[in-house]
Amino acid sequence: EIPLMTQIKLLRVLETQTFERVGGTQTLHTDVQIIAATHRDLEDMIDRETFREDFYFRLNVLPVRIPPIREHREDIPQLAQHFIERIAQRPEGLRYGLARAAIQRLVNHTWPGNIRELQNVIERAAIYARSETITAADITQALGGRPSVQPVSAINVRQQQILEALYHTQQACRVDDLLNLLVSPTQPMGRSRRTLQNDLRKLSELTFVAWQKHGSARSYRITPQGMEHLRQETG
Repeated sequence: EIPLMTQIKLLRVLETQTFERVGGTQTLHTDVQIIAATHRDLEDMIDRETFREDFYFRLNVLPVRIPPIREHREDIPQLAQHFIERIAQRPEGLRYGLARAAIQRLVNHTWPGNIRELQNVIERAAIYARSETITAADITQALGGRPSVQPVSAINVRQQQILEALYHTQQACRVDDLLNLLVSPTQPMGRSRRTLQNDLRKLSELTFVAWQKHGSARSYRITPQGMEHLRQETG
């Protein structure tokens, strides 16, 4: 999110290990390691020319991807319990329990705000709770009454075919792999790379597909939520 001009200045520091203080005339030397973090899609920002490609590759020496909580939903109950225990440690803090239906409500939510949203929801639900047990209704109220899952109608035929291809391969696939898998007699030329990438982005937002970086490429796999959607579609 830093301006392009600041990116250029930081790139110079990383390349030359030198800098000058504001208003100074003496060149200073530095030997530091930079740890950078972002929740943004930097490759998309590079395409839109809002992030410098040379700066990206200079920073991207040892990438560490931390998946959002919607990609490891099995940890949500433990994370929620952690935030409940933090509430109990406050002065005059109360110790709450989570009803089974409340846990399921948390697991089913899409969590666009990731871990911070989960923490805020738990804190709000504790305020709304009328007993020592946080209920599903408390969680729903803390979520602002928003739906926890995306409607099935948000998926089109192309995206359904992608899910089926990923399900039958039972392994992570790159875009080129999927382009080959989606060739059919009625559509021998397959589909465009751009269309496929847009469909994969949509499926990722719906938590039906998860991706992982391998170098500069991404590999995609179907999630348990995507498998459940396919089971519902096939009866």
